[in-house]
Amino acid sequence: MKTLIDQFIQHLKIDKGASPHTLQSYRRDLTQFENLNTTPLVERNEKDIEAFLALLQKKGQEATSRARKVSALRQFYKFLIREEHLQEDPTLFIQTPSKPKRLPKALDESSVVRLLEAADQGIPYPGARAQALKSRDRCMIYLLYATGLRVSELVGLQLKKVDTEGGLLIVMGKRSKERVVPFPPVVSNLIVDYKNHSRILLSPKVENLFVGQTGRALTRQAFWKILKQFARIAGIPSSLHPHMLRHTFATDLLKSGMNLRILQGLLGHADLQTTQVYTHVVPEQLKEVVERFHPRGKK
Repeated sequence: MKTLIDQFIQHLKIDKGASPHTLQSYRRDLTQFENLNTTPLVERNEKDIEAFLALLQKKGQEATSRARKVSALRQFYKFLIREEHLQEDPTLFIQTPSKPKRLPKALDESSVVRLLEAADQGIPYPGARAQALKSRDRCMIYLLYATGLRVSELVGLQLKKVDTEGGLLIVMGKRSKERVVPFPPVVSNLIVDYKNHSRILLSPKVENLFVGQTGRALTRQAFWKILKQFARIAGIPSSLHPHMLRHTFATDLLKSGMNLRILQGLLGHADLQTTQVYTHVVPEQLKEVVERFHPRGKK
């Protein structure tokens, strides 16, 4: 006879099309909870679940893992209610363990300068298209830092969505939402030069602004490799990643006094709370400035 866990796993497999990895994880989590004590699963209550989570925390299990187990328990007990094995959901008032907030890291001013100088210098590509590729890379780095685009938005940018005279981009963001993002004249000049000369030499086969050596759209992975090479040239730690330029863009604007709502629009955040994470970064940096330069800043 199939156990309740077996029935639930079968439901996930047949009705939900869950992957083998998901099925294995859910079975492991639920079995671990079942082995907590001898009380049948249909008789477990909120206190049993809280005791389970407390035990996991005591053993040093991370919040992300505990949150996954809560998710498994919620789905399991909702399934049992639908199948009329019980009437009340013991997970109803269980709070999901919160992940510790990781503040976004941004490049300091000297690192930004070195990165842009590395983009000016270029990667030593072999072959006749070397200069065209250098022009493309320089354009991408400057544009990313000047606009705070996500890397997926950068590589997906379409020619017809770029207005170099007006200094505006129409970006397709998450959930297929478009937004307008301005960029400065220095970037406009780089785009014009790349689009009118270098891009043609790469024999483009798509309408994407940035293309690879085959003329196809540049991938996120390809851009990541390019950025890693620039990090080496600039002497920046290998931890540099595309999203760090987005964080740097946001942090620099907020330090300059930009309104949080305007910054939210530029970044394409659906929720203002996502943008507000930068308000936790900036005060610390401002505090450092005050301590360095204010006559009474140091104790």
